[in-house]
Amino acid sequence: MGSFEFLFPALIILVLSCVQSVFGMGIFVFGTPTFLLLGYSFSETLGLLLPASFIISVAQVALHKEYRPPVSKSLWVICLPAIGASLFISISADFVRSTYFMVACALFVAAAARMSPILKEKLRLIIQNNLATYHLGMGVLHGMTNMGGSLLGVMAATVHTEKVFARYITAFYYLALVAVQIIVVIVSEGTQVFENGILYAPIGLVIYLIVGNRLFRHVGNERFQSGMTGFLLLYAGILSLKWLDILSLKPLNKTIMSRFKLITDTK
Repeated sequence: MGSFEFLFPALIILVLSCVQSVFGMGIFVFGTPTFLLLGYSFSETLGLLLPASFIISVAQVALHKEYRPPVSKSLWVICLPAIGASLFISISADFVRSTYFMVACALFVAAAARMSPILKEKLRLIIQNNLATYHLGMGVLHGMTNMGGSLLGVMAATVHTEKVFARYITAFYYLALVAVQIIVVIVSEGTQVFENGILYAPIGLVIYLIVGNRLFRHVGNERFQSGMTGFLLLYAGILSLKWLDILSLKPLNKTIMSRFKLITDTK
């Protein structure tokens, strides 16, 4: 692997780590479609993103225990087993593209819930009354696509209004989700899939400790909600275009790589 081929994903993870440090989510919900659009396989994407997400989630959970709200038992008995089973299947079969539209819809709903108090309250009641089913759907979607954070975003947006609680519950869930994913990927693919991801992970931690956490403290609750809504709408639109086969960043990725190679060869 050339230097630019190594540094380009590192740059993407650096930016996404900053987003996840502020919002509690970002590396998966935004990083997965980004790398898939750039032409990376699903397994390669997992190998790049899982270590960074894990280390940031560990830091967020460990450093902010005082903001921990109650965690549903459905996470442990329904969601995590569903992730393990569906991830085993998705590693050997390409389900990702077929779920782009479903994930985009979930992101649109999450954004709408943040903008409409009436919709937010209706969604909160629906989620509370169907918590087990909701966790099952979230687990299956995350295992199949690595983008179950779209449903997690809906839950965090509707149940928690304060940014500290919303970020903590999101980070706590992601920590549990990622732990299961790492185990399943190692059993299925071996440890070699994480060779570069492990090298990128410290970038995520440094960004969180130095940049992201400071940004989070200085971002007001209203700006936090607005920023999260903007990111959700942006990637909902990107996934919709990808689902319609209108958008692909793979040619751009090839162009950038070839031009960098040309420059280095000239030198």
